[in-house]
Amino acid sequence: MARSILVIGAGVAGLAAAWSARRRGARVTVISAGVGETALAGGAVDDLPWEQVERAARLLGSDLPAGDLAPAARQFAAELGLWDVPQGAAARLATVAGRIRPARGRDRALLDLGPLRRTRVLIPRAARGTWDADALAEALSDEPFARARGLRFLPVDAPVLRFDDERRIADGDLAARHDDPARLSWLLERLHQALEGAGGAGAILLGPWLGARAPRSEALSARLGVPVGEALIGAGSPAGLRFEAARDALLAAIGATHRHGRVRAVSVGGDGRGGTGDPGDGVLVHVDGEDVPLAADAVILAIGGLAGGGVAYAPPERSAGPDLAARGAVPFALSIAAPVTMGDERGAIGVVSSMQGPELDVVAWPRGDRPGALEAVGVRCEGVRAAPGILAAGATIAGRARTVLDAVTTGLRAGAEA
Repeated sequence: MARSILVIGAGVAGLAAAWSARRRGARVTVISAGVGETALAGGAVDDLPWEQVERAARLLGSDLPAGDLAPAARQFAAELGLWDVPQGAAARLATVAGRIRPARGRDRALLDLGPLRRTRVLIPRAARGTWDADALAEALSDEPFARARGLRFLPVDAPVLRFDDERRIADGDLAARHDDPARLSWLLERLHQALEGAGGAGAILLGPWLGARAPRSEALSARLGVPVGEALIGAGSPAGLRFEAARDALLAAIGATHRHGRVRAVSVGGDGRGGTGDPGDGVLVHVDGEDVPLAADAVILAIGGLAGGGVAYAPPERSAGPDLAARGAVPFALSIAAPVTMGDERGAIGVVSSMQGPELDVVAWPRGDRPGALEAVGVRCEGVRAAPGILAAGATIAGRARTVLDAVTTGLRAGAEA
């Protein structure tokens, strides 16, 4: 009989785990409560933190070669159909903060500056509070990458907003309007006029507006004859909406069940009343509003770290009365009750006796290449195994790089080992 696997969390780590487990014939159910960490991402597909890559490149005096993806990761990315992760080459993405930063891959809607040499990149002006084409063009033109490659960024007048409310609506809402083929054709005409008015260019950089259901930049690029794409933004990018659409399509294609629910606890054992503690009895997942827990042979925790809400900062003073906390406590906790150990890359986190909690001014912030505790805290694992019958993936694991491709790697491994 096929093993039953329950994946908690529907971000990229949870999706990779579900895909990997289904490839091995398991029955898979994915349960999630809403927007997670991946849905807030900007569309850069990193294997290592990009600041580390940039720092190493400066020390070496040249770009670092991009490592090849493992076959399973490459197959997963191909079936997801959302990312461009070229063999042996890194992408270069322009951010709305005026930086040009490396990435191992990208959401296909983002503009890759890597192939461009000695050309101009047009940036259409748009009357939106989050978009300043003139300031962005000046900052990007001054970037070392742009100077070395001979790239110049030119702000141009182009009516890329069609209706007055588009000055104010969210990026995701504007992106969704470009899922309409007629609206995309309207934008194509305006961009063609901008190219003619500027006397040509090597590419066009737009805000994060090119599709909410799927990346639309490739269709624009093909019809316009020059690359068109989005700038990279932080939390709240439409890249998260595009991921969710691609995720739902992939889960349906592989035959995994996806259900909505907020998990409150995971317990080991099969007695239905909180667990027996015997991993041979399976694992129980307790969902808010449901009297009967879900039973599975194994559970994969893919609920993110502090940024995604999978880990909570819970120092002892949270339970303090008029004077002092009743007792010391581990200052970080998983957002769901589970028989796992919290820690960071240095080891398990013990009880803090002071009501002030850990010395955050000492341990919280990164130093050199060492991440701070707020980035590294998570579930302590042997590989991806957190406890008998319980595995973890992505940012839920203590001390892992908080990147998209690391989430894919650990998700694939968790799905294979479950």
